[in-house]
Amino acid sequence: MNQDTGGKQIHWYPGHMASATRELKNAWRHVDAVVEIADARIPIASRNPVFLELKPQKPHILLLSHADLADREVSSLWLEHFRDQDLTAIVCDLRQPADIRLIRRNLLKIHAPILEKAKAQGRRVRPLRVLVTGIPNTGKSTLINQFVGKRSARVESRPGVTVKLNWLRSGSELHFLDTPGILPLKLADRAEAMGLAATGAIRDSILPLEEVGRWLFSFLFSFYPEELAGRYGTAPSDEQDLAAAFSEAGLRMGCQLPEGNVDILRFSRMLIEDLRAGRIGRISLERPSVTEELNHGE
Repeated sequence: MNQDTGGKQIHWYPGHMASATRELKNAWRHVDAVVEIADARIPIASRNPVFLELKPQKPHILLLSHADLADREVSSLWLEHFRDQDLTAIVCDLRQPADIRLIRRNLLKIHAPILEKAKAQGRRVRPLRVLVTGIPNTGKSTLINQFVGKRSARVESRPGVTVKLNWLRSGSELHFLDTPGILPLKLADRAEAMGLAATGAIRDSILPLEEVGRWLFSFLFSFYPEELAGRYGTAPSDEQDLAAAFSEAGLRMGCQLPEGNVDILRFSRMLIEDLRAGRIGRISLERPSVTEELNHGE
């Protein structure tokens, strides 16, 4: 692994991802449809890179998971964005039965013409073969388990748990192909890399937590100052230096070194854990057509 946090490309690629990429490409011709899962908080950074490269295109649904943690207004903008691209997108919480029912209805709509064609040709009706793909920690295993009805896929709040392709049956109508989370070979965009790190899509060891924490604090100051002040009791004013505000907030939260200075690592870890748990509020780290804003703090 090679990382560069100075705005250059960040190289990393666990071995199981390279193998999964090859398997995914080989399995492509055997599936009827694709359910791609992205994180509603980072809908661009969390799109699956292998899926976007595969041809020919398959009917697919883009699920924007972790909707309970994302900014509702921003999520609505993303739905409009993907609708303009003629892409079926659903903002969802994969733990909610109502959202699972909505996803199922959309899959059965894709299945309907396949069933009609098979019946017209006198062929045996078969289940819809659905490939489930996405980057790590977006909810692939949670979705699979909701449909299969048991813990057939391991679910943990860390990336890299699923390491091979698995076919799983959901009744007589749907078969799912669970795939490992696959990230780009290189994380070239600093803001996207920071968003992936902050939400837990990549391991915390990939980027320095202090850098991720400072970036996240800067982002919150720019887009969610009220939430920042509400959680940490302080927010930088126009006259206050951002670094000073970061230190003040850390000290206020009890993140202090023996000599009295702020414990940057501890406060950064607190910021990141609070974001992931939704304790700061409903936060979206990407917005349509505002990519330049995501580089704030570089």
